[in-house]
Amino acid sequence: MTKVGHHWLNLPQDIMLEIFRYLTPEEKANIRATCKYLQQLVDHPTLWTNSTIVLKSLQSCNSPFWRTLRKRRIRSVVIKETAQKQWQRMVNLLPDLTAVTIDVKKNLESLRALRSLTNLQKLQLRNKLQVLDQDLLREVAVFKQLTHLVLCTSLFVQNSSLCHLAELTKLQALTLHARQKSPSLTSLQYILFRLPKLRELSLSSVDKWENLSLCFTSPEMTNSKLTGCDGFEPHCIPLLQLEKLSLLNIINGPLSEAALRQLSNVCSLSVSLSKPPISMNSNFVHSMLENLPSIIELELSWNGPLAEYVKILPSDLASLDLINSRLSNVDVQLLSDSSGKTLKHLGLVLCSGITEIMLKRLPKQFPFLQSLDLSGCRLLKPDILLGFVELAFLKEIVISNNPHLTDAIMKQFRTLTDNRVHVAQKNKRNHSQCDCNFILSL
Repeated sequence: MTKVGHHWLNLPQDIMLEIFRYLTPEEKANIRATCKYLQQLVDHPTLWTNSTIVLKSLQSCNSPFWRTLRKRRIRSVVIKETAQKQWQRMVNLLPDLTAVTIDVKKNLESLRALRSLTNLQKLQLRNKLQVLDQDLLREVAVFKQLTHLVLCTSLFVQNSSLCHLAELTKLQALTLHARQKSPSLTSLQYILFRLPKLRELSLSSVDKWENLSLCFTSPEMTNSKLTGCDGFEPHCIPLLQLEKLSLLNIINGPLSEAALRQLSNVCSLSVSLSKPPISMNSNFVHSMLENLPSIIELELSWNGPLAEYVKILPSDLASLDLINSRLSNVDVQLLSDSSGKTLKHLGLVLCSGITEIMLKRLPKQFPFLQSLDLSGCRLLKPDILLGFVELAFLKEIVISNNPHLTDAIMKQFRTLTDNRVHVAQKNKRNHSQCDCNFILSL
């Protein structure tokens, strides 16, 4: 055994680093504790490129800990409650941070401590007890270099305060989630048409807005007279460039023709319906699917039948997630007829109506799948899982809460697929609620 260990340590470093890439953080920590040589390898920056460190208490972080983070070139952190002095210490020790999530009560003081982070591109304020007021939004606008911004809060106050965000002209992704009072449509309209690089937008609690079309309609076509804050008046763009749109808790009528024209570039749509639409043939989702031909990624969360939408789904979908929907064999066959040759991702999460026959047919109906999410599907039995070996392009399958798949079955599945398929056992998040934890993943 000594000789085997000795030869293993003689492997080239690039090969060992490649092996370590597949390890979990816990496994890396175990290897790191064995010797100084492996400690140096595990701390190599290439193994931590996409890592986010959660710092629950900065006061407990000692000097060796900060040196390790610097050695790994950590660029993304999540900060919990901490003292102001510790904030400044973190900024001084990690000056190259590019992504910061603040999950504390005193967001304004915390933001001011981050001003020296000149490389900061992704900022997330996540505190559902926080009230977003004029002062806090004015401080956010100081970070002119931001490309991604997430504001998850309890409520917005002062309708015109959002205009400060119009100064963030480099923004590519914007998330505005509120549990109670959302920003006004007029103020949202103002900033959307003054962010020329914005490609992704996520909104929540849209069910309280009477007419969603307003914020997607050019100010030139409305009577909107909202002016800029502090005398700043950025240029108004003629056409939105949104490519990804996510709406949580929505119950709305169809969008106007003017709004649909502004959304013509949307290729990824995520909608969570809080209540069944009053008119099934003239609701928001229908208006989007029938008028936006560029959609190739769709995520639909609602507890109604897929039959209401399956006939108007885009024919060349590449990705489809259905959450809580009611399925039938006929619906899935219709989906296969329209998108069976183009679909690369399929998610059937917590869906009712799924049968064993339906699951067994999936490899034939969707032969080009690369990922399959069956979270919460208790009918996924060993023979069905092994049948997914036929999916030659499958790279990942997601399962959870399954009593039938033992370790022996999983090992057999990995062997039959030559370990090309990653099996993830995780629960799908609740798409009817705000879940900003995943927004700033790098």
